[in-house]
Amino acid sequence: MKRILSVLILSSGLLCAGDIEIENPWIRAVPPSSGATAAFMTIANHSDKLLTVTGGSTPVAREVKPMVTTKSRVNGQEVMGMEFVTSFTVEAEKKRVLEPGGDHIMLMKLKEVPKAGAVVPLTLEIESGGRKEKITLQIPVR
Repeated sequence: MKRILSVLILSSGLLCAGDIEIENPWIRAVPPSSGATAAFMTIANHSDKLLTVTGGSTPVAREVKPMVTTKSRVNGQEVMGMEFVTSFTVEAEKKRVLEPGGDHIMLMKLKEVPKAGAVVPLTLEIESGGRKEKITLQIPVR
């Protein structure tokens, strides 16, 4: 059974929805010519089960996908990169930080460019313990 949670991020920048806690979410403001931006936050999993973020949706973009940082060695040099993934996990009783230069959620093929000071709805699709949930956040743009 799917459960849909609709919540509002308060000025404290903290959301608690069951065993999931979202801290300090924000979306990067970008120039009007940009086709993409990113969402950042800390996702805390307070359950004893693995939590998987599989994607999401927002009215401002046609695609919402998880992206992770990668490290590889090329000619003896460590090279950092980024890679789209179908999902990322948050271990039981752990946190996953989504931050600039690190793992984050891409909002691509923008229908509307979010401006600094705006608040954008972002729905995260999450699976945990065989249950699928959608959590809708109201995220500030900065």
